[in-house]
Amino acid sequence: MVKPEIIALSVFLISYILIGLERIPRLYTAIFGALLLIFFRVFSFEEAARYIDLETIGFLFGIFLLVKVLAESGFFNYLALKVGQRLNYNPLKILIVFPMLAWVLSSFMGSITVLVFMSALTYALSKILKFDPIPVIVGEVCLANIGGAGTLMGDPPNIILGARFNLGFTQFLAHNGPISFLASLSALLVIYLMNRKKFARCNDTLKKEELKKLSPEAAITDKPLLKIGLWGLGATVFLLVGRDLFHKFLPMELALTSLLPAFAVLTLRGRHPRLKDIIYKIDLETILFFAGLFVVVGSLEKTGLIQRAGQSLFNLAQRPYGLISLIFWGGASSSAFIDNVPMAMSFGYLIQSLHTLSNFNIRMLVWTASLGLDIGGNLTPIGASAGIVAYSFLRKEGVRINWYVWFLYSFLPTMAALIVCYLLLLLKYKIAFY
Repeated sequence: MVKPEIIALSVFLISYILIGLERIPRLYTAIFGALLLIFFRVFSFEEAARYIDLETIGFLFGIFLLVKVLAESGFFNYLALKVGQRLNYNPLKILIVFPMLAWVLSSFMGSITVLVFMSALTYALSKILKFDPIPVIVGEVCLANIGGAGTLMGDPPNIILGARFNLGFTQFLAHNGPISFLASLSALLVIYLMNRKKFARCNDTLKKEELKKLSPEAAITDKPLLKIGLWGLGATVFLLVGRDLFHKFLPMELALTSLLPAFAVLTLRGRHPRLKDIIYKIDLETILFFAGLFVVVGSLEKTGLIQRAGQSLFNLAQRPYGLISLIFWGGASSSAFIDNVPMAMSFGYLIQSLHTLSNFNIRMLVWTASLGLDIGGNLTPIGASAGIVAYSFLRKEGVRINWYVWFLYSFLPTMAALIVCYLLLLLKYKIAFY
């Protein structure tokens, strides 16, 4: 009879390879992997269900609902058009400010959503202003993932690690926020230096008639919906901060911080024509993908493989600086080729194992892993969900882009951000700020 650990490792590796190849929808791969583990008696149904992190699933579900409400109101298109108007639709300014806008927005509403509308708007402006959209959109992906690394709700890996180790919004903001900000500045400087000459030569003869048609106010399709959507998002941030600051007086599960405002909005405005079917419009595929993946990765923990991997890693780098280096660069390099969501789940178990073995500060390892996983995904189009969204959009619009072109524009900004993060992480450990 085949040992459970061999079955678990085989299902895990095959699932990761199929997810990385992107030939099959990742949802089907994750669910099928989970079902195979149950079929081969690695889990029972009840055991498998216990490995699904409902805190993460619930929090994502609430965030997706609130973001969809804002999207239905036209908020994102309004914001991007307003910024473009303030920049006088100058291509060189757009090269700098649009990625920074992606950085700010992705800190609070997720890089996937940000890139859905930013890619479309940037491409539309590039047609009018006659500039190459690839450097701007790749820059937006890079800055969105760097910005998402700075907060709990910015990138899925942070949500996964935060829920697993009971780390809140203010903790991520205090520890990863400053590093994310400095890393974004370094990446933005590199993007500017790489592309300034080309964008400075852009055709100054703009189609004034077409520019006049770009009205930010016209992008808002429903003002009452916009107001209640912003109220819901603001309430989520308030509850996240309150949960951290007043946890003794306001004990609250992470999932409730987004689910309560989301369903308050739907209860108050649920009969609105744009909200009646909103449940079917959100990204349920990602939520179900997470559920299946929790089971697949959990099988490694159940069969003891994670503990063995932690022991091997600890033996390889027993000194703290070596451990930080392996976690950070290992996370960054692996997430370039494997979606950082499954990698975050794997690293969560690995960090727990390393903490048990060495008693090394667990929070230091979490900050290290989250920054490496979030930012390393920029290196290829499949490393992070935001990159997949942007790359797919460009290909669909007929823009000539491939992995090589993506790498040309993403490598130097990403490496600049990673080096800044790595040096600041070493400084954090040196001064014991973790």
